Parts: sequence; structure tokens; C-alpha cells
Amino acid sequence: MNARHPSRRRLQRWLDTGDSRRVSKHIDQCEDCQEVLEGLSALDVELVADLQAATAPPEDLRERTHGGVDTRLRNEAAIVAFADLFAIGWDVARCVVDPDSESVTQGDVAHDASPDADEASGGTR
Repeated sequence: MNARHPSRRRLQRWLDTGDSRRVSKHIDQCEDCQEVLEGLSALDVELVADLQAATAPPEDLRERTHGGVDTRLRNEAAIVAFADLFAIGWDVARCVVDPDSESVTQGDVAHDASPDADEASGGTR
């Protein structure tokens, strides 16, 4: 065993990087340095509790998240329904103003019907 022990600073640097093989060898053989390392790497119980409290999510996170998502989905559905109703009104207004407009679907009015087809059907559409 080596008579010289690494300084606390060097041991801390070894903890952070694991860099020096010589320090690694010494630590493997020296119980005193192993205890120092345990002290350097151990966290205070109170500090651990504080860290857990600081990083723990709030208890009502799930309810708030689900409630917010549900509200947003309902709002989006209402906006889509309103937009659809507005579009229907717009199409109706366009048909009233210009009955021959192409915005009307072909199932509603036959635009390409020939005059002969009108006479064959009795002149009605």
C-alpha cells in the first residue's frame, strides 16, 4: 500500500472523471481513502429529501392535464362545427346570388345536361 494518500481534491476529481489509474489502484487497496470517497459521494438525507420534493410533480398534475386537454378538444370541436355551419351558409348564399355557380355539387344540379335531355324529361330538372 502506498504511504501517500491522494488529497480530498484529487479524490473528488477522480470521482468526477475516473481519470487517474494510479488513484484507482490506490483506492482499491486503501480503506481510508474508500471511506473518504464514500463521504464525498454520499448525499445528506435532508438534501435528498429536498431534491425529491423539488423535482416531484404536483399531486393534481394528472387532473389538471386531463382537464385542460378535454377543454381544448371541446373548444376545437365547437370551432370546427361553427366553421362548418358558416361554410354551409356561405354556399347557400352563393347559390341564391348565382344559381349557376360551380360551387354547387354536381349531385345537386346537373350542369352538363343537354337541352335534349330536358325535353326528354318533360322540361323539368
